[in-house]
Amino acid sequence: MLVDLLKTLKTMMDYKTLSSQTGIPVSTLSRYITNKTIPRGRRLTEMVDKLLQLVDLEAFVRQRLVSNGEDVDISSVVSESQLVKLIVPYIYKEFVGYKIDAVLAVDKAGLILATAFGLATMKKTYYCTSDDTGFPNRWRELKYRVKEARIWSKLYVPREALKSNILLTVGVLDNILLFKELRDRVAESKGDITGVFSLVSSRSFMKTLKPYQLGKVVSLVTF
Repeated sequence: MLVDLLKTLKTMMDYKTLSSQTGIPVSTLSRYITNKTIPRGRRLTEMVDKLLQLVDLEAFVRQRLVSNGEDVDISSVVSESQLVKLIVPYIYKEFVGYKIDAVLAVDKAGLILATAFGLATMKKTYYCTSDDTGFPNRWRELKYRVKEARIWSKLYVPREALKSNILLTVGVLDNILLFKELRDRVAESKGDITGVFSLVSSRSFMKTLKPYQLGKVVSLVTF
């Protein structure tokens, strides 16, 4: 993860600048980035934190958001692999020390984040779907009310994921009712929601969220 972060930063600056910003000698940086050696030691998390301070992730995400006043389009954020590579260590930093057995993607953008994070940390990766799978013994149906509407929607979640200590990833957080239903189903299955990571969250969502209701909630941008 640290090497990927260094490689991404290298696309933004030369070796000399990266060395002066990080305090890592140019020769060492070169060996890391060319995969000749791997960073080791107890200070890896500290190094990731220091490197992330070189990048204004929130600004990068905001520049790529498109909003019509009510909805937000985040497709340009998750379509950039280099940006996703920067977001993954940010997630890691925010949840380091938390017990996470698996990552569960709630929406399509969340699936990209979950897959990238799962590959980097060797965690199981699950996804939700709005389509009936036809396998009720493997998938749990959730019913929840759509925000500001009198209609109900469905979401199908892998039963195995509900039994784990899961980190939820989602592109946009804007419906507390879905996450309350998901929390209840996880509790029934003896699992636990470690936390939620989103690219964007609505202020109304954050206002209705009670402390520790969904574990640690981290969002890059609030609109």
